[in-house]
Formats: sequence, structure tokens, C-alpha cells
Amino acid sequence: MTQFLISIMDITPLSDSLSGDKALYDKAFKLVPGYRQQKICNLKNDAAKCRCLAAGLLLNYTTRTFISGSVSGSITGSLADNTPTVKNIPFPVTVSAAVCTYAQEYDYETACIANGKPYFKEHENLHFNLSHSGNFAVCIVAGIPCGIDIEGNRPFKPSVAKRFFSKTEYHWIYDTENVSVQAERFFRLWTLKEAYAKATGNGIAAEIHAASYVPDTDSDGLCFADSETAAHFQIKEAEYDGLRIAAVLSDSAF
Repeated sequence: MTQFLISIMDITPLSDSLSGDKALYDKAFKLVPGYRQQKICNLKNDAAKCRCLAAGLLLNYTTRTFISGSVSGSITGSLADNTPTVKNIPFPVTVSAAVCTYAQEYDYETACIANGKPYFKEHENLHFNLSHSGNFAVCIVAGIPCGIDIEGNRPFKPSVAKRFFSKTEYHWIYDTENVSVQAERFFRLWTLKEAYAKATGNGIAAEIHAASYVPDTDSDGLCFADSETAAHFQIKEAEYDGLRIAAVLSDSAF
């Protein structure tokens, strides 16, 4: 039974610390591996530094939690249930909790494939992916290839939907006159497309039209329009504080 774990973190305390006394930021910085410290130092923007640091904290937390089975502030589940699900994350992982429970033995060495997808170099049966939006970072760890994306609802251009979405997806967005619902539907689809591209490792440019989605008749979720794709990929959706989160997991190696 393949397991997965999704965690989300509000990175605001890191931003506040970096612009203030720096105590929490410095403590967190000293914990993460040297390669991530170097990456953070090379970033010129404070917001980018905090996102990169938060990613390191959250990856360590989620990896440790996934392996130990001790879950807090996360979505955990298995793929035995192959229907799309929409869940609410009860509460985010706090920066303080991630710092206090940081375990460097779970700082597995990472590398990237040609298209930029990260992986654990010495743990081929353990997969992860990261994403961020605004003040939040999200991470998934699973026993199979996976991708995750997080987006906040915001205005979007109809031309973008028309260009990148299938006719069925486009019509689903606009079968309501409620602008807020249109935005929610747009970003539900967009996060799924991003997550799918990250799961395959081929990137959004190559995969934007590769998979399309339709409402699932048995749940509040979305499902793959193509049955062959659905046979090899699964969708997991979540929502937190107005943010849309989508994860796609695959039973195939890429």
C-alpha cells in the first residue's frame, strides 16, 4: 500500500525574524545542509531566502514524519482509495516546530534530473516535491513519483485559460457567472497541471496539454478525463486558507 504525506508551512515567522532580530532565522539557517545554505546566500531577495530556507525545514520535517509515521498538521493517506479527494489541512506546520524537531539524519542528499525535478540520490524508493505561494510552502513525500503545486486565488486572464486548457476545462470554468468560483476553478485546474508536470519531471511547457480534467461525479474533486492516464496517476486535492493545493502521484518511474 503506497503512502503519501503532505505538509504546509506558513513562512511569515522567518520573514519577520529576518527583518527583525534574526534569532529564529539564524537558528533555522544553521540547521539546513550546506548546499542549501549556499543556495540561500546566493539569493539576493529576502523573500526568496525565506522561501528556500522554509523549503529545507519543511522537507526535513515531512521526510522525518513520513518515515516515522508521527503526523501533525499534515494530510496523510494511501492510494488504496483511488478516488480524487478534497481535504482541508487542519493546521500548518509551524516554523518553530520544524526547527525544534529538526533531525539532520533525514537531510538526504538531493540532486535534479535534466528538467530540474529534484530527487533523493540514495533513496530511490522515496520521492518528494516542493512548492510555494506567497507566505506558504508545501511539501509532499511519497513512495512513488509525485508532484505538488500550491496557488492562491487571484485574477486571471480568460485568454490564458483558452490557450492552455481543453475546451471541456474552459467551459467548466465559465459555466458560472460567479467570478470567485471561476477563479477557484481556474486555479484548481492550474495546480493540477503544474503538479502533473512535476510528477512526470517533464516541466509545465511540455505537459500543459498532456492531461485534462473533469469534475468527478462521485466526489467534490476532479479526475483525469482520459481513462488511460487515470490508470497510472492519482489526484489528491487540498485547501488551506484560500490556497489551492494539488498533488499528482504516479505508479510509473520517469
